[in-house]
Amino acid sequence: MSSKKKVCIIISNWNGWQDTIGCLESVLESSWPDYQVIVRDNASTDGSEEKITGWARGKSIDIVRYDRETAERGGLPEKEYPLVFIQTGKNLGYAGGNNVALRYVLARGEAEYVWLLNNDTVVDREALAELVKLAGTDENIGMVGSKILYHDRPDILQTAGGSRIVPWAGNAAIIAGNQLDDGSWDESFEPDYLNGASLLVSTETIKAIGLMEEKYFLYWEDAEWGARAKGMGYRLLYCPGSRIWHKEGGSTGNLNYKSDYYWVRNGLYFSRKFYPYFLPLIPFFYLAKYTFVRMLKKQPLNLKAFMRGLFDFLTGKTGPLQL
Repeated sequence: MSSKKKVCIIISNWNGWQDTIGCLESVLESSWPDYQVIVRDNASTDGSEEKITGWARGKSIDIVRYDRETAERGGLPEKEYPLVFIQTGKNLGYAGGNNVALRYVLARGEAEYVWLLNNDTVVDREALAELVKLAGTDENIGMVGSKILYHDRPDILQTAGGSRIVPWAGNAAIIAGNQLDDGSWDESFEPDYLNGASLLVSTETIKAIGLMEEKYFLYWEDAEWGARAKGMGYRLLYCPGSRIWHKEGGSTGNLNYKSDYYWVRNGLYFSRKFYPYFLPLIPFFYLAKYTFVRMLKKQPLNLKAFMRGLFDFLTGKTGPLQL
């Protein structure tokens, strides 16, 4: 296999420059020889742009800054920068922000793969090389995902690549969540979808299936993208040799109003598109999940988030939550 396949690494940032710099420092140690790093920022208010660009210059890394319009045209054609900072100018959500960077990659037409990374991750030196190696074994492989471990519990799995869809419940079951990394999950297989915290996708796949679905804003975009890819005959594979460590909840936290709201609303949109025959059942499962199941687990109830998510789905609201 050729070692000259170029990869564009897209790191998402929103008010998280410290995590992003930590991610960048690990990414820049990658063994894969041909890559460009793109940090796309969704109008952070914590000084992220100044902190990240200042860090790069302090490391003597050649960096260029593009606004959204310039980036989507492919930036400056006369020079290839190792580090690109794209300022989208607005909080476009996970999918919307990534799509700006994806348009940049497609406009330049130089990369064979894109590696989507959450900024609150730290990657193994061989993580990218392992992803590209597996992706190159079959032309029908459209996406490849990593073994994702917890940053604060580095020998415990967050997920082996991604999740299984539970269509009748409008839910997704995380594969190998909270299991010890003891070798039990060291074989490749095909999840229903791959976790967007670390996802390698070929540019040919992107051209065929289109960009990410922006109406979700947050959550379910990776599932929707994967479902579209599978629907067009592409394979999605888990790559056990690619390891990353994730500071889960870095952008939204866990079990809060916003995350529960987006999970409900977007889960209903996803189900209506791919499993419409189960749609009448799903609100009842969500109601149980956010009340009775939470009580049994002694977790915070979020009935208001469920009701708002259901209402906004029924009234066709998309994009960011309007508080």
